[in-house]
Amino acid sequence: IPEEKDHKFTVLLSPSWGPSAILSRYGEKLLDPLLATGWNVIVRPHPQSKISEKEILNHLTSKYEKYDNIVWDYNSDNIYSMKKADIMISDFSGIIYDYTFLCDKPVMYVNSDMDLMMYDAYDVPGQKPWQVNAVKRFGIELNEEQFPNIKQVIQSASDSEELAKLRHQAKAEAWEHIGEAGERVYNYMISKMEAL
Repeated sequence: IPEEKDHKFTVLLSPSWGPSAILSRYGEKLLDPLLATGWNVIVRPHPQSKISEKEILNHLTSKYEKYDNIVWDYNSDNIYSMKKADIMISDFSGIIYDYTFLCDKPVMYVNSDMDLMMYDAYDVPGQKPWQVNAVKRFGIELNEEQFPNIKQVIQSASDSEELAKLRHQAKAEAWEHIGEAGERVYNYMISKMEAL
């Protein structure tokens, strides 16, 4: 994707869906100060939001329809918005890992106290899934009390060498054997056929 000539700082807001997610829980409390920064804001709702949170989406898109610094992205491919963004704000959505592993840019997260009850992860016994806890290591926590000063919070959330190192460690844990999947699956299948 070619770089834009006149790039303006861009924040990608990528929520999951449900009562613990950003749009349901915060909505305008976060979007109002975020848009007041004058930065470009891309909101990429979870596909389930179109079904489960239709009223919320309709309300928010209607409220902000006259703003020229907000875009609502419903495309099936997330890479275009991720490449444009300088920082992502999310909650517990899996797009955090797409953004972290593919773009290697800073992530801010809210909802560290999320309720997993309505999600598949709730059915897994034991601790919270790896991806729910991993973001706490390489991400920057964003609290509701910080929303009114979101511009300063984001500006001071520098992408330190330490955060980059932690992102790389998380990628190494989650994504082994990059570029070798086809060969490894092939070899596994051949060895299984030979064993049978």
